[in-house]
Amino acid sequence: MSRYGLAVDLGRCTGCFACVIACKSENSTLPGAFWVRIEEEEHGAYPNVAKSFTPMLCAQCGEMPCADACPMGAISIGRGGVILIDEEQCICGDVKPCLDACPFGVLVANQGKPAYFGEYLTPHEKDAYEAHRHGAVEKCHLCYPRITAGLPPACVQACPSKAMVFGDLHEPQSELARLVASAKAKPLREDLKVDPSVFYIKTRTTT
Repeated sequence: MSRYGLAVDLGRCTGCFACVIACKSENSTLPGAFWVRIEEEEHGAYPNVAKSFTPMLCAQCGEMPCADACPMGAISIGRGGVILIDEEQCICGDVKPCLDACPFGVLVANQGKPAYFGEYLTPHEKDAYEAHRHGAVEKCHLCYPRITAGLPPACVQACPSKAMVFGDLHEPQSELARLVASAKAKPLREDLKVDPSVFYIKTRTTT
C-alpha cells in the first residue's frame, strides 16, 4: 500500500511563494485561507545577514493529533495515507479543537471573507469558491485529486528551484524514500513523534 509524502529542501527554497500561489490556484481556497505558508527567519547581524524560508503544510501525520481532537470524526486517512477532512462533518461551531491540536499550526478555518473580486467572479470562480463551506476547517491534502490521478501536487510542479520532492515512502527506489532512509530528509519536529509523511532537508542536495 502506498504512502505519499514530500521532502522539502530548505537549501533550495528561495521564498518565492510559487508553492503558495500554485496551491491557491489549484484548490481555489477562499481569501485568507492558505494551505501552504512560508515562514521566514533572519540569521546573522548586519552586514552579514541571511534569510531562510520554510514552507509549512500539513505533515500528513500517521499519529493524528488533529483527528484525536475532532469531536465530529471529520478527519480520516484516505488513499496513500493522505489525511482528509470531510467538510460536511466539520460542524463543531466556533470552537475548533483541531486547530489547537495541530502542532504545526497548518489547519485553517474558512471565516467567510468576501471573494477577492466580489461580484466580478467568473462562473468557474464562483463555483470553485462555493465548494468551500464557510466555517469548515481545511488543510493541505497533497492535491489529493491530482496525486490519485498520477499527477504531482501543484506546489511540487510549480517550484522553480526544485525544492520539493514528491513520492511514495513505501517505494524503496523512489527519491523520497531514499532521502528519508539516508536521514538526509527528517521530520521538522522529531520530538513530536507524530510519524509525518512530510520531511525537510536542511543542507542543499544535488539533482
